[in-house]
Amino acid sequence: MVKCPYCGYEADLKKFKLLREPWKFRFYTVRMLKCPKCGGIFNYYVGISPRTGEKSEYVIRRNPKP
Repeated sequence: MVKCPYCGYEADLKKFKLLREPWKFRFYTVRMLKCPKCGGIFNYYVGISPRTGEKSEYVIRRNPKP
């Protein structure tokens, strides 16, 4: 589940619009997504930490709230 950092909408990754091809940053796969509810654009980072072996994920806002 992915949660929009602007409006709090939470849904499966497939519900969000992918704005560009995913890319790698360290051990993360990064996706630039657009929220279907509010139109907010953000980067969604997800990966497996090499230190702990646990899933790590977070979001970074890309623009001011529309």
